[in-house]
Amino acid sequence: MGRNLPNHFDIAALMDNWSVSIQLDKKNTAATIHQELRKHINEFDVETLITYYLFESRYYLILKDALNSVASLDNAKAHQDHFHDTHRYFLHLAEGILFYDEGDYQNALHYFEKAEYYIEHLDDPISIGEFHLRKAMTYYFLDITNLSVLHTARASKIFKSTKRLEFLLARTHMLQGLNYIDQLNYDSAEKSLLKALTIFKEKENLNFISSTNLNLGVLYVKRGLPAMAISYLNAALQGKQKRIELKILYLLTDCYWKSNQPSKAIACYKEGFQASIEENDMTKKWEFAMLHKKYEDRLNFEIVWQEGINYFQRVEDKYNVRLFSKELAQYYADNNQHDLAMKYYLLTLT
Repeated sequence: MGRNLPNHFDIAALMDNWSVSIQLDKKNTAATIHQELRKHINEFDVETLITYYLFESRYYLILKDALNSVASLDNAKAHQDHFHDTHRYFLHLAEGILFYDEGDYQNALHYFEKAEYYIEHLDDPISIGEFHLRKAMTYYFLDITNLSVLHTARASKIFKSTKRLEFLLARTHMLQGLNYIDQLNYDSAEKSLLKALTIFKEKENLNFISSTNLNLGVLYVKRGLPAMAISYLNAALQGKQKRIELKILYLLTDCYWKSNQPSKAIACYKEGFQASIEENDMTKKWEFAMLHKKYEDRLNFEIVWQEGINYFQRVEDKYNVRLFSKELAQYYADNNQHDLAMKYYLLTLT
């Protein structure tokens, strides 16, 4: 693949190890291989160079460095005349992950489907399993649960084949748990999430330990068990994962109020509301404000909830429109305000 390289330097093997390290989220190993490969970049032939840039883009994605990931893709595209079908697969996969990480799941699905056109050219079962997991995750966030379940099952079948793939199997267990929650199959959800948590703890992957604890917290919230949710949510918060901190604080605030611990609820509310302002996260700012009115400031409950739902409509946040409209509609129904109840019940159908 490369030319003029020392005999002891097996570029193909190192590229393969780099790809697997990226797929298994082994950031330190991936960083070491990246440094070694970069020393020899001027000696790569064009095919090796393209592969290097495509894998480098994926490497930056596990570091959540979108700018450098895009730059690496642009470097690869500069040699697009030399692409073969495997290159095209990894290009579209990386493009899909970029959109997924931005929360643009429709565009992510578009690029994953472009990648799928070339998947038959892959001879690596790990990459095929990862593809199905990526697609399953995207379908989950698009609320297409049946297709998410289908691709999760395909990924699981591959990852169960060897202990080496336990990390990816754990990610699959976590997604299975989330799908079970959506299907209201809470016992199966609990089993899948606890399996995932056990493996992530064995792997000492703090990022996914926090995410799984959060998802277990979500499960127990939905089961109406706020006291159980609190222990998992606090464990998730201790992981200090910035990207999920506001969601954890929001759920903790709600659980503390539901379990009659108002002083702890207020403390979490103040921390979360202030953080949402500092991070300019308008969605979470409204969520915290609406939660406060629900429990502490009932005089302003209706107006703030109406304004919050109007905001979610403007930004096309259909999930929050449905979530908060359902509760507000029930409030109006309980108070015999049937016209307003009907208005908000209709919004739950959007």
